[in-house]
Amino acid sequence: MTNAQRRLLFLQLLGIGTFNIVDYLLTLEFLALGFYEINPFIAPMIGTYEFPLVKLMLVPLVLLALWQHKDRIGSMLVKLTWIPFLGYYSLMVYYRFLIVSFI
Repeated sequence: MTNAQRRLLFLQLLGIGTFNIVDYLLTLEFLALGFYEINPFIAPMIGTYEFPLVKLMLVPLVLLALWQHKDRIGSMLVKLTWIPFLGYYSLMVYYRFLIVSFI
């Protein structure tokens, strides 16, 4: 893995972690407004201790593990990391449109 790939991977993982925290906070906000969670893996956890545990502990730990094993996994990790990064980015765009529609 080149230095440029390491920097890109670091920024991708940082972005995923940041998007995850924003998603957690906005999910709580929209749930309070009467919306519901559409993620079938997360929906059963809403309102339990598991929801913040998964969103605020498990996801960052997985991101940290990926960073620690980046050389073992190789440059394919940089390509695969685009999937959750762009997924979260799309979710942030969706949230943006929801917020604008309520103002």
